[in-house]
Amino acid sequence: MQVEKGRIEDIEAIMGVYGKARQLMRKSGNPRQWTGGYPSKEKILEDMGKSRLYVVRDGQGAIHACFVMAVMDDPTYHIIEGGSWSADRPYAVIHRIGQDGTMKGVLHLALALASQEADYIRIDTHEDNAIMRHLLEKEGFRECGTIYVEDGSARLAFDRLTPCGS
Repeated sequence: MQVEKGRIEDIEAIMGVYGKARQLMRKSGNPRQWTGGYPSKEKILEDMGKSRLYVVRDGQGAIHACFVMAVMDDPTYHIIEGGSWSADRPYAVIHRIGQDGTMKGVLHLALALASQEADYIRIDTHEDNAIMRHLLEKEGFRECGTIYVEDGSARLAFDRLTPCGS
């Protein structure tokens, strides 16, 4: 598996991966996340334009997963209800992680990339996304509270602070 920045010529493959990811969510009991064709082609192109969309390719170059990773101050994380973040410092975020069901370890790859940029990572997911919640726990994340995304819907917020030397 190879992780690299998504390119404009990858757009159809990326759209296909997100379509498969939505199907997988529905099959696993997560009917309310990524509705209405989210993420849209426009959102994907915006992420590419900001140089924060990554793809995961197999040995033949086919794309099987994608995600957004950036070190940034995410406005959706400014207000958290029912808890608090572990730290008030710069952090990496991972958003819109999706895969077509043919690979394992995609979250781990995204986290490895983010960990090269920051020792503090924030991520969120829908309460119905039991698979992601399990994987985040397995990767050492702590549930911090609830945040609200752009459309006003609630997401469970998680973070992981890696101590120096780890």
